[in-house]
Amino acid sequence: MRTIIGNSGGLDSTYALWKLLSTTDDEVTVVLLNTDGLTNQVITRFDVRSFNGMGSNAVRLQKVQSIVNWLSVNVRPCTLVNVDVDETLLLPGIEYPNSPQPALVEWAVAKINADLADRVVMTAERENDGYSNGGTITTRAPGATAARSRFVEKATRGEISFMLLEANYHQGVALREMPKTLVDMTHSCDVQGSEPCGVCFKCSKRKFFAEAVAQGKTDQEIRDKVALKSELPDGRWRSMKNWIAEEVPTCTRPASNETWEMPSWPTSYKVP
Repeated sequence: MRTIIGNSGGLDSTYALWKLLSTTDDEVTVVLLNTDGLTNQVITRFDVRSFNGMGSNAVRLQKVQSIVNWLSVNVRPCTLVNVDVDETLLLPGIEYPNSPQPALVEWAVAKINADLADRVVMTAERENDGYSNGGTITTRAPGATAARSRFVEKATRGEISFMLLEANYHQGVALREMPKTLVDMTHSCDVQGSEPCGVCFKCSKRKFFAEAVAQGKTDQEIRDKVALKSELPDGRWRSMKNWIAEEVPTCTRPASNETWEMPSWPTSYKVP
C-alpha cells in the first residue's frame, strides 16, 4: 500500500510514523506542510489561526528531515515531501477550520484520486485535535473531523485512517515504546527555542506523561487519569490545555474551567 502521512516533528506524529514503518510494509511518503508562503491577505481571508505557532519552515524541515533520515536508517526507508500550503489547500467558509489536517487531506486526495497513493494516515490524537485549541475553533468542526469530511466528499478511491484515535493513544505510549534517540529528536516547545523551556504547555504536557511512565503507571492507568480530568460527568469536555497546570505546577499556562460539548471522534473511512 502507498501511504501518505504528515509529520510535524513532534512526538505524536513521529510515533505514528515510527509505528507505521515498524508494523507495515507500506511505501510511505512523509509530508511536511510549509506555511511560510501564506500572505497576509490569504491569512485574513481563510482564517488560518490553527497554523499559528508552527514556526519557520526551514527549522521544521531540518528537524523532520533528521527524523526521516534516522527512521530510514534504523527502521526502513521513507520519503519526505515538503508541501507548500496555498489557498488551493485551504477550505472556504467557516464550517471547517483551516488547520494542518484538512490541508494535508486536500493535498493527499489529489494524489489518491490520481492513483499515485492509496491511503492517508492522520496523526490526530484526542488532546490535539482543535478541541484543545483554547476554544478558538470549538464552534466549528475540529481538524480531524474536517479532514474526514473532506476525504469523504472528495475521494473517488482509497482510504483515510486515524491510527492514534483508534488506538486511544496518549503520549505516555510513545514515551514508553519509541527508541529514546527518536524520542529525544521530537522536542516540541511553545517557545520554539533550540532547547525546551520546561514550563510552556507542550513541555508541561510531556512532563506529565513522562512522570507517569517513570512512576510505573500502566497505559490504562494514565488513560484513566486523563479521562477523569477531561471527560466530565455532565458530558462536557475539558481540554488538557485547561487543566495541565493543576498537574504540573511549573506550567505557565493558566488553568481554566472552560468546557464544551463532548467531541465525537472521527473514524477511518474507505471509499466503497
